[in-house]
Amino acid sequence: MKSLIDNLVKLVTSSLLNCSNDGVPSSEHFLSNLTPVYIITLAVCSIVCMGTIAMGILQIMYTMFYVGHQDRRLFIAYLASTAPFVSALSLCAMYMPRVWFLSHLISFLYFSVALWMIICLLMQIFEGHNSLVNKMHERDIEIDISTPPFCCVFPCLPKVQLEERKIRACEWLVLQCPCVRLLATLISLFIYFEYGNDGMIPLKVLDFIAVPSVLLGIFGMHILVTTVSNLDELLSYRYIVVFRLLDLFFMFFGLQQPVFDFLGRYGAWGCGSVLPYLETAFWWKNAFTVIEAFCVTLLASLLIQPKRSALFDKHPSMRSMDSSMHTVEVAISDDESKETTA
Repeated sequence: MKSLIDNLVKLVTSSLLNCSNDGVPSSEHFLSNLTPVYIITLAVCSIVCMGTIAMGILQIMYTMFYVGHQDRRLFIAYLASTAPFVSALSLCAMYMPRVWFLSHLISFLYFSVALWMIICLLMQIFEGHNSLVNKMHERDIEIDISTPPFCCVFPCLPKVQLEERKIRACEWLVLQCPCVRLLATLISLFIYFEYGNDGMIPLKVLDFIAVPSVLLGIFGMHILVTTVSNLDELLSYRYIVVFRLLDLFFMFFGLQQPVFDFLGRYGAWGCGSVLPYLETAFWWKNAFTVIEAFCVTLLASLLIQPKRSALFDKHPSMRSMDSSMHTVEVAISDDESKETTA
């Protein structure tokens, strides 16, 4: 029992390996001593990252051309740049191993702001908070709080009566996440630049303290989106697709950090041939992130095409659809007037 506890402590504070600590090499030294596996992986990730950035630029261009509302354009552009931005930071950390921690912090902060942006986009679609609440009242919708991440622990959470202050409370749950994350990021940077790798334990404690804030932000986001997901107004926008892509990407990104940290300390890559054991683990974590970002961007390009989403209200297909709907409405109105006259 004592040896088990000792091993657990080592996994948290150091590792099960007995490796000599030569420090993290500079990018120049690292790139000049790469093994074939690292060279191939780095080349593949570079190509994949360039593809992700190219698709992201194309998505932003479509957003600039075909989204008429200025606020909506800003929200969509931010969300569309999430995967390319995170991919570029991860690739930089693969070329410069010393900046892996900075890359992770900035990416996590960007994701936290994206949670708020997805809610802002929801409010913009319904033309404001009051309009959304009124539409939910008209359909007698209750607030569904049995959502991730707490539904895994409390699967029988009941639905609660719709009230404006409860919707506001959910919005504040989401908003506090990027605010707390920004503060945690600044404190983490101070600790890391002052103490380097010796500050890993305080950084872990700080990350643990900030976890409830992230969980509450995700909880508030899921409550809002799940509650309004049955509204017919959302279907044509394919908003749920946007939400699911962001949600899954954030989930994989958040879970990878502790998983690869554990694998590195456990000795999955030994003492590391080019990098120390912990930096080796995070190097491969960044490689996985680059691939995931490409998949997310590709899926977004296929599933949220301008001709298939009402978010792009200036696209020719949306105009023709509006025109045809207007023609149908006029025809129905004429038929009704004729019947009344008869």
